[in-house]
Amino acid sequence: MKSFFKKSFSAFIAAVTLASSSVTGRTLFSTSAASIQFNSPSTLSSSAALIESRNVQAGSYTIPDLNIPSKSVPDTESINFVKDMRLGWNLGNTLDAIDDTGWVGSEMGIETCWNGGYKTSKEMIDTVKAAGFRTVRIPVSWHNHVDGNYNITKQWMDRVQEVVDYAIDDGMYVILNVHHDNDEKYMYPDSKHYEQSKKYMTTVWTQIADRFKDYDNKLIFETMNEPRLVNHQYEWWINPSNSDCIDAIKTINKLNQDILNTIRSSGGNNGTRYVAIPGYDCSVDGATNENFQLPTDKVQNRLIVAVHAYLPYGFALAEQSDSQSVDYFNINTDTGEINQAIDKVYDKYVSKGIPVYIGEYGARDKGGNVQPRIDCAAYFTAYASSRGITCCWWDDISFMLLDRSNCTWKQSEIVAAINKYARGSAESTIVTTVSKPVTTTTTTTTSTISDSSKVYGKKGSDGTVDFGSPIGDIAFVEIKTGSNTGFMNGCLGFSPSLDGKSYWVAYVWETKKSDTITIDINSPKQIMDVSTTEATAVTDEDTIAKLVSNIKKQKTAFLQAWYASDTSGKQIDPAESAAESLEAFIIVSGNDTVTTTTTTSTSSSTTTTSTTSSTTETTTITSSTTSMTTSTETSTTSDEEEQISYGDSNCDGQIDIADAVLIMQSLANPSRYGINGDNEKHITDIGLKNADCYNVGDGVTNNDAVEIQKFCLHLIDKFPTKQV
Repeated sequence: MKSFFKKSFSAFIAAVTLASSSVTGRTLFSTSAASIQFNSPSTLSSSAALIESRNVQAGSYTIPDLNIPSKSVPDTESINFVKDMRLGWNLGNTLDAIDDTGWVGSEMGIETCWNGGYKTSKEMIDTVKAAGFRTVRIPVSWHNHVDGNYNITKQWMDRVQEVVDYAIDDGMYVILNVHHDNDEKYMYPDSKHYEQSKKYMTTVWTQIADRFKDYDNKLIFETMNEPRLVNHQYEWWINPSNSDCIDAIKTINKLNQDILNTIRSSGGNNGTRYVAIPGYDCSVDGATNENFQLPTDKVQNRLIVAVHAYLPYGFALAEQSDSQSVDYFNINTDTGEINQAIDKVYDKYVSKGIPVYIGEYGARDKGGNVQPRIDCAAYFTAYASSRGITCCWWDDISFMLLDRSNCTWKQSEIVAAINKYARGSAESTIVTTVSKPVTTTTTTTTSTISDSSKVYGKKGSDGTVDFGSPIGDIAFVEIKTGSNTGFMNGCLGFSPSLDGKSYWVAYVWETKKSDTITIDINSPKQIMDVSTTEATAVTDEDTIAKLVSNIKKQKTAFLQAWYASDTSGKQIDPAESAAESLEAFIIVSGNDTVTTTTTTSTSSSTTTTSTTSSTTETTTITSSTTSMTTSTETSTTSDEEEQISYGDSNCDGQIDIADAVLIMQSLANPSRYGINGDNEKHITDIGLKNADCYNVGDGVTNNDAVEIQKFCLHLIDKFPTKQV
């Protein structure tokens, strides 16, 4: 898509599963700073982080709390593959740019002629990955880069591969296609031009397939982009009774088959590679009309239906000069086109085990209408996720999220919104970003460690490990995973105090196998000020340095497993059970070598990620504080029978992140937040009983805070979860 080329779009192209409760029920953003959600020692909730919105009007913005009934999604390999793509970003108006008049002057200069002059860099893709996107769609136009026999120039193919490798090296999914080659001289989907189109498309795809044949399945081929009758009265919508439309659809069917056959016969991993298949103009109607057919494949379950959906049209796609254009989106009344479109492809394909992905969606900027764009983006992503469909945001000048001039997020609040509701096959990741340059440190540690020099932390019932000696610069987490474990993550955490304030500092680890992970105490991944109810991320370098120095002198830490899944992606609960052993140790002997090499670099954004399971619940949409109800059980005291509201530690009548915050505060700073604390929001006797919601009877621990967060994320639906 080149956004300003589209003057109209099919009115027939017409779509949450997981609601993360915050203290206020809606996540607040302002142009200066914002609080997302408290991240206690378990990152099952998103961390509070400082978010700066650039180039937006003064005011505050909110991410709506959405709960949409999920529909059943078949548990097939291909469905799970697309779900695991999770959330995508388009490298728009870049390698897909074209120059048919020669005004650019050089073949390689075409890459930057539509996007303001910015050549794609590894830093751009790293920034996209860091912000929670798991997929990059790389649209590529080829006809400006071929000779008379359609041989692609080496320099262009090399450049395309270079950009693909940026994302592949980051472990991302990549979608590679043939984009703006829809022309009578190259590919034009009607019977008259079929032979010419077949020759061009199969010749080009033979070369693409050969160049990338050894790439694994994270590289996905997409046959065509929005194939259509250019300049026809039905270019952008289908008249099902029009003979030209019917002919075009049937020609697209043939070309899809020709291209698939070419890919499958090209060797390497292309015999089983996933291939995305579009219908007419890549619309929902194009993929669901009676004349469209998926090609016949030599392998099973390797085709993905590709659609685009900028909805509702008047808000999302129509330019401001269009009479249909509106700059507002009412999340309670303007969702019909979205629901209709996504349900249509769900009913025809997803419900039958055939995956669908939305290769392009978004809402263009119309004079700084940030809040409506947030609402629309959140709802669209959430609704698609509830139907097992992954979406890729179209990013160009009009839809811009990423400012390519400095690799920062121009609309970080939209990035946070779509991350909140994008769902992977095994988890949901909620991301917050700091859209200003920050210094990050990467540490490579080479260790020669004898068993005699290891001091293993003695485990406490509350998850603490006691080393008996100061931790120092380096600690280690040693994990022996179970035979069926596919993934685990967690942290080594600390609750230091500094200048009368309480903090939470976490060093995150993750693994897919048995491993010993080095923890560099100089480089914490998460630092939170938990002294007040509204916890905030710590960014002051002096404070961070003091906290790190404090931690090096400590002798105890929290060793936590946050999330685990088996080899099929199914959650393992509790996470600790995924490991045969999970231990932490430090090195105290001076005879062993621990060599640390530190490299400091500047990146344009940081990301704090929380991982949760893909369990979904059905509730109602609300834009105000979400009240959570729990099962109520009776506890008998010596004198009377009283009602316990498990999870409601602050006794305000609802279960939300504030309850988890209070528990962690009371544990970290009992003189202020404990039962007799001097803060007005200290935990009360009743609150203490309510807080004991995990292993009821063993007292309040950070495990209770974790369970409350699971409840808020709909991973569990009632308390208590266990009884001693």
